[in-house]
Amino acid sequence: MNTKTTLLLRTAGLLTAAGFAVVTTRAADSKPDTVKLEGDNFIKVSAQATDFSGHRAASQARTQIFRNVSGGIEELTLGHELDKTTTLQIDGRALPGAEDYLAQFRLTRTEVGSLEMGYKRFRTFYDGVGGFFPLNNAWLPIHPRALFVDRGRFFTTATVALPKQPVFTFRYTNETRSGRKDSTIWGDTDFTGVPIYSLSSLNPISANRKIVPAYLQLSERHENWEASMRHLMGTTRIFFSVGGGRISNLNTRSIDRYPGELRPFPAIPSNPPTLVPPGLANNENKGSDQQGLKQDRLTFMGKIERPLNDRVKVFAEASRFSTEADITGSRLIYAKLQTPVGVKNEIGLFTPAGRPPYSYNGAGTTESTVLTGIVGLEAKAAQDLKISVAFKGEDYSSRAKSTANYVSTMVVQATGVTTPVPLTAQNESTIDEKVWVPEVEFRYTGVKDCTLYGTWDYRNSPGDEYLRYGGITTSSAGPVVLSAPSISNDKVKERHHNATLGTNWHVSRLATLRAEVFTKDHENRFTGTAGSAGEYYHLDFDIYGTRLTAELKPAPGLSFKTRYVHQRGKAAIASAGYVEGDSNDSRRHSIGETIDWNPGKSVYVQLNVNVVFDKTSTAYPRAGGSANDVLRNADNNYWNGSLVTGFAVDKATDAQLLATWYKADNFNRELLASDPLGAGCRDYAVHAGLKHKFSPKMLGHAKVGYVDSRNDTTGGNTNFRGPIVYLAIEYGL
Repeated sequence: MNTKTTLLLRTAGLLTAAGFAVVTTRAADSKPDTVKLEGDNFIKVSAQATDFSGHRAASQARTQIFRNVSGGIEELTLGHELDKTTTLQIDGRALPGAEDYLAQFRLTRTEVGSLEMGYKRFRTFYDGVGGFFPLNNAWLPIHPRALFVDRGRFFTTATVALPKQPVFTFRYTNETRSGRKDSTIWGDTDFTGVPIYSLSSLNPISANRKIVPAYLQLSERHENWEASMRHLMGTTRIFFSVGGGRISNLNTRSIDRYPGELRPFPAIPSNPPTLVPPGLANNENKGSDQQGLKQDRLTFMGKIERPLNDRVKVFAEASRFSTEADITGSRLIYAKLQTPVGVKNEIGLFTPAGRPPYSYNGAGTTESTVLTGIVGLEAKAAQDLKISVAFKGEDYSSRAKSTANYVSTMVVQATGVTTPVPLTAQNESTIDEKVWVPEVEFRYTGVKDCTLYGTWDYRNSPGDEYLRYGGITTSSAGPVVLSAPSISNDKVKERHHNATLGTNWHVSRLATLRAEVFTKDHENRFTGTAGSAGEYYHLDFDIYGTRLTAELKPAPGLSFKTRYVHQRGKAAIASAGYVEGDSNDSRRHSIGETIDWNPGKSVYVQLNVNVVFDKTSTAYPRAGGSANDVLRNADNNYWNGSLVTGFAVDKATDAQLLATWYKADNFNRELLASDPLGAGCRDYAVHAGLKHKFSPKMLGHAKVGYVDSRNDTTGGNTNFRGPIVYLAIEYGL
């Protein structure tokens, strides 16, 4: 639910932001700008300001526009010929506030090579607001502040391309990601308005809902390098590369469960039944889950292509990919408990025979190797028929070991006496798989004005998986004990089948039709072997559908493009104690229309409309009984669109008007027993812009817009509205 809601909201946010900066690009392509600078070198300085009322973090996350004044150098382009064979290109950007930066250059020398180097960084905004429950308008933004993540990338590419010699290329990238963003692994609360009685049989519907927000603190660095050589020897193409990289991640997720709750001591008696205030229903847990990874990897890859004759070309490829990594984990959770001597707040706190909140410090190592070989051919089987056939084999092996040092604290609630109970557990796993993948692709043009095409591939991945896991349990005698290791040996069987069949038909100069059918059949099976029953898990899901497109051009300057996608999905799951069912079946209809109209040389109009009907099923209504009170199918229906028009006011001035909208009505406040699975929101944006040519070397840009965003899914708590103003000067250099 959370992921689907987030995707919907961000889709709306993209539309809103596009209404001010991006959507116009496609329309502008329909009619070239009539107002342009002379020359290719220029600098563009801009400023942008908003005056939104409402939820600040949501406005930034939905529009990806900094909610204050921002501005600077939006674009800098400089090109210069150093001599007859050497050129230098410099590009830059610096927008404080929006935190969007770019600095790069490219030096090119004919018949020698090129050198490119640069750095770019940009900021992505998040709201981190958590969930909403409609029964009592439950809304728990624990830390109500805007979140953001900065992404940076340093890159360099050097190429040596001498005439009639092998081409050598070296690439290096260093990418970082740091900051805070929201997580969809939300925490629990009982402050939902659902009644709680001290007698459990009177609580058919749990008051507990996962709507407490969680946050991820990111600190990531990914380095990659590759040295490659490609060469043409006669008719044979050769490519070889060696590459590697390093990952260094340390990410922390916050854990907040039952904030503001604390069970009394002695406990509230079950007889007579008593209505329990939500603040007395559970015990607060608070902490963090930190995961670290330091991984080194190395890859070798070689490829050769050779035509056997005018109709057949063969190719072969081989590669080896290996990794070694150190992993760390730290999950430290403080739990509160009421005792006669006060509130205890300890890591991994539990009572005798109770369940501790799993807290540990751990470290381990992993290593994996993947050997891959591919052989294939491309053939012109007939005058109008081209076929490509390939066969891929893969040998995958992975080994992992780790040690978990559990941190637990036992408390005797009647006295408040605490006792540390440290434990150490060893874990290990091995995975071995051999993958076989045949692939076929064809293209037939023997029918006049019509092209038929198709693809097919089948992935068969049998293997073995071994897992040894040491967990903890409790004893009625008191202390936590280390349970016997759980060991499973599984035979793994994965089968993936994908196919498409389509046609493009150029009916006439006025109409073009496209049609495609597709299917995806995926099956994963785990079956225990050897001395262990292992797991028993079977997942089989099938997806199939149709894509249809029609383009009509009934008159000069007028075109219609209609799109329709129908997709169905069926899933069957079986495991120990769980029979196959139709949960997760899905159905989707997507209809889109684009109308482009150029009534004159200096006017264009474009209308885009998309309507989507989407549904994912749960066990409702098959579950029956009280389960149907908390289960509902997930609807994801929405529609969006945009209308843009641009025209020349005079020879020196262009104008543009744009409106965008997004609407989803799947949120149903009447489903009080369940977390409503459907999103409900409305986003509207309008803007008007002018571009004026003051001189051959200077352009001015001005835009003003208004955004109105309403979100039923969050109970209106993230609504915002207000104007946006944008000014820019573009100067030719």
